[in-house]
Amino acid sequence: MTHDNLLILAADQRPWLTNALFGHTGVATAEQRAVTTEAKHLIFEGLLKATESDAATAAAILVDPELGPGVPERALAHSIPLALPIERAGQRLYETEPENLREYLKAFAPRYSKVLVRYNPADSDDERALQRERLAEASAISRDEGCEFLFELLVPPTDEQLAQVDGDAERYAWELRPELTRQAMAEIAEQVGVDIWKLEHQGDVDSSRQTVELARSHGAECILLGAGGDTDTVNSWLQIAAQAGFVGFAIGRSIWWEAVQQLAAAPTDSDVRARSLDTIAATYSGFVTAFTRAQ
Repeated sequence: MTHDNLLILAADQRPWLTNALFGHTGVATAEQRAVTTEAKHLIFEGLLKATESDAATAAAILVDPELGPGVPERALAHSIPLALPIERAGQRLYETEPENLREYLKAFAPRYSKVLVRYNPADSDDERALQRERLAEASAISRDEGCEFLFELLVPPTDEQLAQVDGDAERYAWELRPELTRQAMAEIAEQVGVDIWKLEHQGDVDSSRQTVELARSHGAECILLGAGGDTDTVNSWLQIAAQAGFVGFAIGRSIWWEAVQQLAAAPTDSDVRARSLDTIAATYSGFVTAFTRAQ
């Protein structure tokens, strides 16, 4: 597959978002859920504002109908491609949610169905096999319903792998994770149909290019996730990814976290909302520019 640029604003965080905004780990109150829903609509409106520029014609949104009810429908109404998460949030091993995936996809008609998976080649054989089995089913249903399968792959280190780099997470990310990611991709692709890999940064340009070539060998493309990094860090990753052949990104918190915090602190203040909207639009557009200029 050769894919046009895909520049996704990601806003599908679920329990994490209410927990982070309101400082708890329990069930969010109705008022807290209302603020979170308003935040997701604000994020979408920031994307709409950014798409007034020709630089953002490849825009798409990744959002859930659970905490963002109405946003998927608004995306479709505005012809913004929709990516819909189909994993149960916060699980170590992948589980599809909802149970009736086919009817869920029919109801929302997304262009992409997205899974988030934690998968390390050093995990147990049984766990990896179980994840691949579940993901193969989800991919088959998604494609049958006309969705491209968007696979967000996280490769958290084992204790042994972290020990190899003296406990340095940054060294792990640059020295070990890219090759582990490629091993995981190769294993998964043998059983699971993947159209787009949403990946953590893959090291330098040569390493990143190896990852792109692997993806293309089974008909897929790569996009970069933001991992909540600051603007300078994400821009540096985007430059490498663009040079290596990534076709886009899916960035969330790096674009909207501060703006959403401000909205949550003053949800009825129209001036705060307006400033937050402008911030989201400008930050998204900045990442679009950083990526496309580096291609």
